[in-house]
Amino acid sequence: MKGLIYRAARRILALVLLCLLGGLLGATLVRFAPGYGVDERELDPRLSQQTLESIRASSRANSSLLAYYRQFLRGVVHGDLGNSQWLQQPIASLVRERFPVTLRSVLFGTFLAWMAALVASLIVSLFPNFAIEVSGTLLTGVFIALPVAVVAMLAVYTGAPVSIAIAAVLFPKLFRYLRNMLAHAYAQPHVLAAQARGIARGRILSHHVFPNVSLALFALLGVSLSMAFGAAIPIEALCDSPGIGQLAWQAALNRDLPLIMNLTLLTTLISVGANWLANVGGRRVL
Repeated sequence: MKGLIYRAARRILALVLLCLLGGLLGATLVRFAPGYGVDERELDPRLSQQTLESIRASSRANSSLLAYYRQFLRGVVHGDLGNSQWLQQPIASLVRERFPVTLRSVLFGTFLAWMAALVASLIVSLFPNFAIEVSGTLLTGVFIALPVAVVAMLAVYTGAPVSIAIAAVLFPKLFRYLRNMLAHAYAQPHVLAAQARGIARGRILSHHVFPNVSLALFALLGVSLSMAFGAAIPIEALCDSPGIGQLAWQAALNRDLPLIMNLTLLTTLISVGANWLANVGGRRVL
């Protein structure tokens, strides 16, 4: 029991430290980017001198990275995520509005990719054929070679939803892993013995193959969720989908440091959590 509590506490501590480090790195990239501290509002001739001084004072207040990060963490502990400098809205409300859009796209895209990859892997495994094997290899090779930005642009031209683009990014990677898993499972001695005895393919699949790869599939699910969320950010930005990806892209363009810090922490938390699920499944497999 003590060992279980110790491992759980260590994982939670590692998760917190990784999130803090991710937020600090994101803030550092923005803080030392060219043009930081230059506010376009200063070019507006309609603003009074008092307003301009207020804008400049706000920029100087965020000039110290560590001081700003310390103040930001203090606000997070008290439940205050701050306000967006660009949109002049509470960041918590922005995340609540945008995150469900991204979550639906990620979950549906991951589901579609898993279904397509699983069906294709089963066809290749159950009906071994040179033409099918070569076709699958060529198809997945083409999809893997396409950058995420190219897939997003194709989705824009074809009018496909974000979830389809996410599925197109995940499918080739999932297909290769699933095909290798199933090939390894079908090569096991007890599966070969069951095939030699003439047991039905469906029974072999349900009683011998899937139980053998179930934990590995659980680990792969965690990895695929992390990859899907990472792919959703550039896809949403290019497809102009009102999710977290579009918000992060616009925040970076407008150098909105408070918003970027919160989105970086959110992205890090989701990625680390998904990888933790994958690690748990991987350890059980081993």
